[in-house]
Amino acid sequence: MRAVQVVPLLLLLASTVSCSSAQTVEDPDKPPPPKTTVVVENQKTVDFNLYVLNGAGRVRLGTVPGMTRRTFTLPHHMIGTADRVRFGLEQIGTFGDDERIGTRRSYTSEEELPVRAGEEVSLSIK
Repeated sequence: MRAVQVVPLLLLLASTVSCSSAQTVEDPDKPPPPKTTVVVENQKTVDFNLYVLNGAGRVRLGTVPGMTRRTFTLPHHMIGTADRVRFGLEQIGTFGDDERIGTRRSYTSEEELPVRAGEEVSLSIK
C-alpha cells in the first residue's frame, strides 16, 4: 500500500521537473546584445552587496569588499527600453553600535541613471 502512495508523488515530481526545463529559442541570426557593465569602487572598510533595481524587482550583482573595486555585468532585461536603472547597496555586517547590532543598512539610489546597452557606468561608495 505504501508504494501506491509514492507513485502519484513521483509522477508529480517528474512532470514538474520536465516542465521547468523549457527554454525559449532565440534567433540565431540576431547578434547578442552588447555587454553593459558597472564599475563599483568601495572606499569604505565594510563590504556591500550590490543590486540593480527595476520596478519592484531587484537582481543581486555581487559583493564589493571594502577598499576594493569590482566590475559587474548588468542583465540585459534590467536595462529595458527606458535605458535607465537604479542601484541598491546593502551593507554586510555592522559598525558595532549597540543600536544597530543585527541590522543591515540598505541604500538605494534616489535617481535613475541613464544607461544604454554597451556602456560602462561607474559608482563610488564613500
